[in-house]
Amino acid sequence: MTVSSPSSSAPKPVAAYVCTDQGADIARSVVDTLGGDPSTLHGGGLGGAARVCRTPALEKLVLAEMGNMTLDAACECVTEIRQTGAHVIVLGDKPDLATYRALRNAGAEEYFAYPVTPEEIIAANDNIAAPVQQPVAETATVHGTCIGVMGCNGGVGTSLLAQNLAFHAAAGKGNGPALETALIDADLRFGSQAIDLDRKDTPGLLEALSAPDRVDDTFLGATMEKLTERLSLYSQQAHISQNVDAMDAAFPPLLDAIRAKFDAVVVDLPRTTLVAHPEFARALDTLILVIPAGYAGVNVASRLMSVLKAEAPALKILPVLSEFRQDAKLTAKDIGVGIGLDVVATLPESAKALTRAHRAAKSLTENQPRAPYAKATRTIWERATKPVKATVGTTAQKPRLGFFKRATA
Repeated sequence: MTVSSPSSSAPKPVAAYVCTDQGADIARSVVDTLGGDPSTLHGGGLGGAARVCRTPALEKLVLAEMGNMTLDAACECVTEIRQTGAHVIVLGDKPDLATYRALRNAGAEEYFAYPVTPEEIIAANDNIAAPVQQPVAETATVHGTCIGVMGCNGGVGTSLLAQNLAFHAAAGKGNGPALETALIDADLRFGSQAIDLDRKDTPGLLEALSAPDRVDDTFLGATMEKLTERLSLYSQQAHISQNVDAMDAAFPPLLDAIRAKFDAVVVDLPRTTLVAHPEFARALDTLILVIPAGYAGVNVASRLMSVLKAEAPALKILPVLSEFRQDAKLTAKDIGVGIGLDVVATLPESAKALTRAHRAAKSLTENQPRAPYAKATRTIWERATKPVKATVGTTAQKPRLGFFKRATA
């Protein structure tokens, strides 16, 4: 391996700091392609690059080998180089996700574990400036729709509905196309989506919440559980000792990153999370409120809608009646009168069909696509993805206070 000594000449497009013959061969090809010259190929690896870095940077891109450095030391070197304004791409022989995430969190634009080709590194360099070059208004238009599903009470089938909406979106049956879909279980305490579908939980969710600004397509593809060709899952229960409240607060920026990759995002959202973090509502396009046929459900729905009106006035809210709980056996019309917003669909009691689906570890719509529940799911999806006239604060009918006096307290 023949490399030059570091030089403080005029700024260059790229400089490479290597410590193996393998790294030198790859770096030489990258430097040649990006318009560098032999003087930009140095020894010393990542540590050497950090020792000679200057402010401002002597090069736009630093390509460096990690070598035998500890991960902590490598992260410190990356941070030092980034402080000069140079971008950093790291090469190494550790293929684990922890190394990748730690270096990205430290400021590396990319980490490649061997084997890697010069073309992959050049492509990563080409993408570094791409997000900056695109206007914010243009990037916002590529985001997929984000739909939250929340129950006003327990036992109304909220998680089941979120699951089936996601499977329906990804399947593309009916009039709609098959969408690249993400199902996000936002219940970090007792979320059960992975369990219900007999899948592995996804520790990447908690890792993503620790640094949502660093989440990209590569990370999502490596850490989400693939349920079908077009449906991916995030579902992980936090340890009892972890600060769940802090992680809940990181969901809105994480959803922005997920929406950039997927056509549709369905969030199984606990009501306690929304109450503690009402800003969560601004990350959603539509919120489906699942309401049981009783006074308590109407009361909770009314209170939540008051919060949402102030926090996210543009949010589209779709009330859905669940017959999973009978309670006072209120009708959809009664509930619509009580909350001032028409109920868009009714989820029928489906105990037998649900039992068969759970035993098969499948969604109900996938297991029995012609069941009444599947039909209701399709109706809800159509309403969720199309504009509706009613919004929070509009009054479908004047509430009968005598009938709902407990609900409007």
